[in-house]
Formats: sequence, structure tokens, C-alpha cells
Amino acid sequence: MDEMIPPGPKPVDVEHLKEEATEWAAFFYKLRDGQPGLMQRAKYATTRQQLQRIQRHPRWRKQGLPQIGPYLERPIIIPVSHASRALPAEMKTKGWTILRPLQPAPELWEQLKRAQTVAGIKKASRGISKWMSREFEDTQLPWPPIDFSDALDLYAETLLVGMKLPSYARTDRSRSDDKRVNHLAKVLAGARLGLAPITAVKRLSHWNLSKDWAEKALDALVKHSKERLSKTYGKAKA
Repeated sequence: MDEMIPPGPKPVDVEHLKEEATEWAAFFYKLRDGQPGLMQRAKYATTRQQLQRIQRHPRWRKQGLPQIGPYLERPIIIPVSHASRALPAEMKTKGWTILRPLQPAPELWEQLKRAQTVAGIKKASRGISKWMSREFEDTQLPWPPIDFSDALDLYAETLLVGMKLPSYARTDRSRSDDKRVNHLAKVLAGARLGLAPITAVKRLSHWNLSKDWAEKALDALVKHSKERLSKTYGKAKA
């Protein structure tokens, strides 16, 4: 009777791994650099049919043109700055959607990337948890799809192993910190999918999220703004 051959390792879902790594890298960039906010105004348009209706019914002239819409003007970007810290968490102005910039906490990123023990990582994660509560719960920004602070606690040992890999940048060159962002993102994405740090890093050796991720993040903010406006006024046009 032939001996049973144990099954080999499950194939890695690289696309899923990339999605996880993208979430982590974007989060670390937000933690380090912040994220711009935006202001966007909803305007109303009067259709040709409405104008004809006004002509047929003179009483509309007294009431003024009916407001039909809305459509969104181009967003005004609010950059991350010292001045933007003074903006209130929630701002309401009729006809406007205003999302405050997400303020960075670079000291927490420094604490995390330089941690050498599990206790050090957990200390950083506690600070990150408070930062997330302040920047997401107390504002109108959508909550991240991953509870990053809890995940850092859970995978602290795996993260330390990943920091010891040769591919983890240890220099102070201008691009080194971006490399650290991507490296730790790969390690943590792999941890969430049950992969060893070295496996996750190798599988994503040709993947990186560049610093211009913020442009895509702004697109997401504009989409979020439209959704909020639609709930308030009905379907919005861009």
C-alpha cells in the first residue's frame, strides 16, 4: 500500500496579498505624512423643462427658479499643514462638503520602525490606537478597513522577524523610509494571510506603493464626498 503524501503548501493568492499590502502601506504613509482634506460645493441647475414650466405657470416667477441637482464643483484641496490643525473636526456649511485633513503622527511612525522588542511595538500600537480614534472617530473620514493597532499587537513578533530581514532598509537615504513603509506593509500583509515574512517579501518583491498614493486617496475622498452629498440631497452629478 502506497504511503500517503502530505499535501504541499497552499498556493499564495498574490493579488489578495497585494491588496493587504496596499492597505498597510497607505496607512503608514498617512501615519507619517497625513492626508490632504477637501472642500467641495454642491450647486443646483435649472433644466430646460423647468424653464418651460415657469413660462406656463407665472406663479413660479414669484417663487424663483426651482433648484434641481445637485452637481459638484471641482474640489478644493486643503493641504496638511500646521494651520489646518486648527480646523474643527466637523465643519458644516450649507451647500458644502468639507473634510478636514488627516493630521500625521510622525513620532509614532519613528517609534514603530525603530522598535526592537514586542513591548516596543505594542507601545507604539497603543499610541497609534489613540491617533486613529482622534483622526477617524472624531472626524468625518471613513474608518480604515483594518484595525491596524490591534493587528500590530497581534503580529508584533512577526513584525520583529521581518525587521531583521536583509531587505529591510537601514540607511538614512531619502528613499529609505519609503522602502521601510513598503517592507513592513509586505510583512504585515503576509502575517494576516498566514505567510512567513520572508515568503511575503519575496512574493511581493516587484510591488511597491509610491508616495503619490495620496492622489488616489483624494479620489476616494471625492467619492466619499459624493456619497455623503447624495444621502443629503439626492444623487449628485460631477
